[in-house]
Amino acid sequence: MSFLSEQEQKAVEEAIRKAESRTSGEIVFVVTPASGRYLHGTLLGALLGMAAVTIVFLLLPFRHTPLSILTVEPLAFAVFYALLPRLPLRRWFISKQTLDTRVREAAFLQFYSSGLDRTRESNGVEIYLSLFERQVVVLGDRGIHARMGDRSWDEVRDLIIQGIREKRPGEGICAAIELLGEVLAEHFPARPDDINELPDGVIRRP
Repeated sequence: MSFLSEQEQKAVEEAIRKAESRTSGEIVFVVTPASGRYLHGTLLGALLGMAAVTIVFLLLPFRHTPLSILTVEPLAFAVFYALLPRLPLRRWFISKQTLDTRVREAAFLQFYSSGLDRTRESNGVEIYLSLFERQVVVLGDRGIHARMGDRSWDEVRDLIIQGIREKRPGEGICAAIELLGEVLAEHFPARPDDINELPDGVIRRP
């Protein structure tokens, strides 16, 4: 995973382990290249790219035939359709509401598939980072959300976003996990019979 080096992934895992040593809460960190396929965005971008190439082609100073135009258009469409899924500029063709909805839905699905809804004290927290959409979602189970609310999640999210903007994503993620551990320890201190219910390593969602 190019976003985080192997050393940074180990640092994140260690940060989770250290944070959980002070609390009965569980922390899961998930990173994914994208939360949706966004085929409609790829299609729209390819159509617009084809139109732009066709216009440029028609402006070139030589005789154009229907056959040449019919050759350029599908070729341009195919090139853009193949390239756009690999380029971040595809976001231009997708509404913010769609991006927000897809990330939120994917974060909730991952929350349940990771088993965060089955912790002993209902105090699991998921940090979900979706790279294509450039969004971070922090979700807490019912037991902890009732005590902490959205403000704590926003502070954790902002530390990660700041780290990414400053091109030190690993440090930002570790700082966010450290803060989350401190807040969790206040509301759910470690118990003598506490066990590690979920893996501490970075979960890479395809």
